[in-house]
Amino acid sequence: MNAVLLVDDERDFADTLAERLQTRGFMVRTAYDGEEALRLAAGFDVDVAVLDVNLPGMNGLDLLRELKVVRPQAEALMLTGQNDLATAVSGMKLGATDYLVKPVPIERLVEAITRAQDRRQERLEGLRMAETAKMAALGQMAEGVAHEINNPVNVMVSLAGWMDDLTGDLGEALKTGSCDVSGTLTELSESASKLHEHGLRVKQLTAKLLCLCHNTAVEPGARPARSSDDGDLDVLIRTLLAERSQRMSEAHITTNTDLTPHLPALTLPQATLPGANLSTALGNILDNALDAMAFGGGMLTVTTRSEAGELVIVIEDTGCGISPAHLPRIFEPFFSTKEVGQGTGLGLSVSYGVIKGLGGDILVDSRLEKGTRVVVRLPLAQAIDAPHHPH
Repeated sequence: MNAVLLVDDERDFADTLAERLQTRGFMVRTAYDGEEALRLAAGFDVDVAVLDVNLPGMNGLDLLRELKVVRPQAEALMLTGQNDLATAVSGMKLGATDYLVKPVPIERLVEAITRAQDRRQERLEGLRMAETAKMAALGQMAEGVAHEINNPVNVMVSLAGWMDDLTGDLGEALKTGSCDVSGTLTELSESASKLHEHGLRVKQLTAKLLCLCHNTAVEPGARPARSSDDGDLDVLIRTLLAERSQRMSEAHITTNTDLTPHLPALTLPQATLPGANLSTALGNILDNALDAMAFGGGMLTVTTRSEAGELVIVIEDTGCGISPAHLPRIFEPFFSTKEVGQGTGLGLSVSYGVIKGLGGDILVDSRLEKGTRVVVRLPLAQAIDAPHHPH
């Protein structure tokens, strides 16, 4: 059943519209103010909300903001009079699908609701497909997990045994009064350092696994995200590049940036990944680009822009490129062409999960010896400068 929340303070108009929608197969809940609408939404899985702009108390725009918190996956349509078109357009910038001018022909309203439902279904299907693909990869991933964890754990077990022997030797030396224990203490210190190093490796690996295995769907109550979770996107990217500046300098890698400041907000709430966010995703992509130029230097280019309702981030390198045989597999967990110990093959998998969790997409184009181009696309709240009349 198609679930619609209709909110309008003109009771006769709202009741009549609800009745006509019900005769066309919609399940309708009606509210006459914003507070009542939020109470209904809390216990009612809303597909599409039809909101009057001019409501008493909490107006339509304020209601839309709060509704996106309670039901982040719900689509919204704005109802407006001729004098309130600018306000309706503001609603679209907050995430409304469309607006309709009163009086609303019932067939036009039905068409608009149907389009909004189709949009919601496509978005949910994308999230389900990403989840299905992730689950399908778990079986293949298990072997990689065992291999990647087993190596450092074996070293740690061996080191622990060796340290136990050393402490026994140290205890014996202390009993006999031997003063030559400096060599034993040095070996213990070196072993502890190696144990710590391999423990960190396991910790980093399990953190990445949590990113892959945690549910990437957004949760009810999540607040809408900005272009990044760390402020403006240009600031985030400059921070990520600054963190890698020493590495780039040592590898003779130069950078070229063309960053658009103050991009609009993302449409979807932040994906609920533990320890992973847009910063994690972009950082992994940048690290892969630097790896590709690690031995011969090159140019790293980063650009951002808004285009056709999307935030577009392009990261290009002039490195070694990816083999056509390997390109289809780069997002698979534990797939890596690096030497053992130099990479887990999880970086791009994590990036893929984060980007998909934000309702976006990530595309890679690469040529051997000519470099790689990664394009990240994320949905933006619609930025409209002039009102229009939907057809």
